[in-house]
Amino acid sequence: GPREEPMTSSAGVAAADARDIFVPGRVCLLGEHSDWAGGHRRSNAGLTEGYCLVCGTDQGLHARARRIPRGADGKAFLSIVSSDEKGRTQSTVLLMDDDELLAIAKAGGFWSYAAGVAYQVLVHHIVEGLEIDNYRTDLPLQKGSPTPSPTLFF
Repeated sequence: GPREEPMTSSAGVAAADARDIFVPGRVCLLGEHSDWAGGHRRSNAGLTEGYCLVCGTDQGLHARARRIPRGADGKAFLSIVSSDEKGRTQSTVLLMDDDELLAIAKAGGFWSYAAGVAYQVLVHHIVEGLEIDNYRTDLPLQKGSPTPSPTLFF
């Protein structure tokens, strides 16, 4: 079940600010990736229209998320705990800095997808910090999973 200990951060934000989130898994029965790839038709009218049949599942990603205000120095951070279906966790803290996030995204590795998404959010929006604790994943992550960092589906 969910972790019972209160979430803490270096900013000392109260856990009462946390939001529970559930992202269901999906099964693509037909047309893998056509749900997002159809957007390419805007720039290339020669692409034929695709179809997709997707079913949601009751398995998925369970997390608690909350805002972390910028520090006195003006810096913001993205703190992530990511768990897989076997309960193994990995965690990182990323500085919300466009140059640093882009470098991590381009370098590849487990957190590159998370850094790339954070980079896009940062350059297009005014943001503070965020803590995401993916405390439980009961969705089997198999071949074809879009990222080894499922937390960013949130």
